[in-house]
This record gives sequence, structure tokens and C-alpha cells, in this order.
Amino acid sequence: MLKLYYQCLAFIPPVVAILFSSKIVMTTSALQANGSIHFGHHSPFMPKLVLVDRDGVINKDVGSPGVICKSQFELTPNAGEAIGKLKRTFNWPVVLITNQSCVGKGLLTLSELEKIHIHMRSLLLQEDSWATIDRIYVCTSVEERDIRKKPNPGMITEACIDWGIDIKSTLDMDC
Repeated sequence: MLKLYYQCLAFIPPVVAILFSSKIVMTTSALQANGSIHFGHHSPFMPKLVLVDRDGVINKDVGSPGVICKSQFELTPNAGEAIGKLKRTFNWPVVLITNQSCVGKGLLTLSELEKIHIHMRSLLLQEDSWATIDRIYVCTSVEERDIRKKPNPGMITEACIDWGIDIKSTLDMDC
């Protein structure tokens, strides 16, 4: 059974999920302050996909109901640099997986959310020209039982399918 492994992250708090061909590592500190990447005893595995949460990871968490206009969106320190380092050094695909129930609550539209994500991408690129997000997966549901809403596995499963990762051999979270 695959396990979730937790570590501390220098650049991106609190969660970056790195999917390996046969493991998933949840890390809050694989990227060291000196720029090296450390996965401890998991280093022989080459990742196929990096999954990153948005609020509190890419951008500063503003609390409920979340970022509802782009003027509220502020990157966490070195978020662009960390993503850029992953892309530049390893060329790993980086995807964003985020709950945005503010859309489901009618506090902003999908179009407005897209404008926030365009702004986010622009800010990341200003910090590091390699800091690109390859795809964004969003759950707008207000229902806690929605399979796509984190911490449920729906968006992770969707990303694995989209990126050609064998879910059966990769993902079996025992939380």
C-alpha cells in the first residue's frame, strides 16, 4: 500500500504532491534553501507529475471565502522561483489542483476565476521565466462529498489520467 510521506519545504509551504511512477510523496520541503532537491530515500524514482495546491501554497491564503478578485492574489515568497527550479532542472510537468467553492457559492464567476489564474501565471513568470503551470484543475463545488473536492481524490485521479499515469500502480492513499 502506498503511503503519504511528509517533509518540510523551504520555498513552498505547506503541500506539494509529487507523483512518482510507483509512489506518491506529499512534501512540504523537498526543495532545499540552496536550490537542491531532496527526496530522501525516494530519490531513485523519477516523478511524472508535480501537483500543487493554490491557496496557501502558490498564493498567500486570505481565508474564507478565498481570493475573489485578482487584487487579493499575492504569491507566497519564492513560489515562482521554486516552480521555475523544478521546471528548469527536471522539466517536470506542474499542475495546479485547487478547490474554489467561492464560484459554487456565486461569489465570482468562472470567467473571473480564469482572470485570477491568468494573473497568477503572470506573477509566477515575473518571478521566474520557467515558472509555468501546465494545467489547472478546479473544483467549484460546495458539496464536501463531491469526489473532485479535495481532500477527495477526484482531481488527482483526473490529473493522473490526463497525464498518462497508471493510477492503480501509483495512487493508493492510506489517510
